[in-house]
Amino acid sequence: MSPKLTQRPGFAFSGPVFAQDRHVPPRFGASALHPRPSGRALRRLAAVSVFVAAVLAALPVLAQTSDDDSEPSVTPYRPTVSNPADLSAPGWFEGELGGLRTLNQDHSRNGSVPWLLKYALDENYGLLLGGNGYVSQELPGVPTQQSFGDTSLEWKQRFPISDHAAFGIEAGVLVPTASHDLGVGKPQWLLNGIFSTDLGAAHLDVNLVEAHGGAQPAEVSPWQTTWAAAISRPLAGNWGGAFELSGVHQQGVATQSQALFALNYNWSRQLVLDCGAAYGLTHAAHDRSLFAGATFLIGRLR
Repeated sequence: MSPKLTQRPGFAFSGPVFAQDRHVPPRFGASALHPRPSGRALRRLAAVSVFVAAVLAALPVLAQTSDDDSEPSVTPYRPTVSNPADLSAPGWFEGELGGLRTLNQDHSRNGSVPWLLKYALDENYGLLLGGNGYVSQELPGVPTQQSFGDTSLEWKQRFPISDHAAFGIEAGVLVPTASHDLGVGKPQWLLNGIFSTDLGAAHLDVNLVEAHGGAQPAEVSPWQTTWAAAISRPLAGNWGGAFELSGVHQQGVATQSQALFALNYNWSRQLVLDCGAAYGLTHAAHDRSLFAGATFLIGRLR
């Protein structure tokens, strides 16, 4: 399979998707009043924002000074919901960091700082450690809740079909490290099937995820199915773009779906920046999400 590397954006499942938290009150019929975050909440949010901005501002400088043709290119998974079958460069640590702001029809707001650390043992086997460094929930008339997010650990395996196509599997667990009812509550087991292929200059990634577990109400099934299909391609110069459709089905919860549009900029072989927006397509989905982030090479282990 010919690598897309810096030509395509991608994203792990910590990306802009849906309001998955079953502990959140219904989004519709709520008061139109905006919540008033506490001074403590605002200070924490400001600190996180400054930290993320500082990291993202420093990445271009670091990449510019270390842009070496002898080093591999990054393999972005963000900012789409779907992941490619490809792994990052074997023996190298690769990181992803971003910010996500979700705006809902009932005037509630959600924020998160997704992160991902990737390490490939070889071109077909690797590990993914990720999650949200920060999550927040603002409901009308309710004090803002914020916390460190849940954490995921997954094993990834790639099955090449040809030079231009491959299947992939990601299997692991989502650990409930978030507080304030902002996460899954109990461990959730994940299995993601991936198909990736080149379509001329474009690239297609299709994902189907089955998740089981988490803290669910009695009337909600512990099984959850997520699907996503993204097509990406290089644009002019160092720019690339992606379009994706994705959705979630879970018995006892209204089905959700969204459309995502994203741009990525290849600052160097070791740094790719991205930004975009997602729009809910069903009544139960969020109204819109805005996001930005980066994929960067960290260093070599062996």
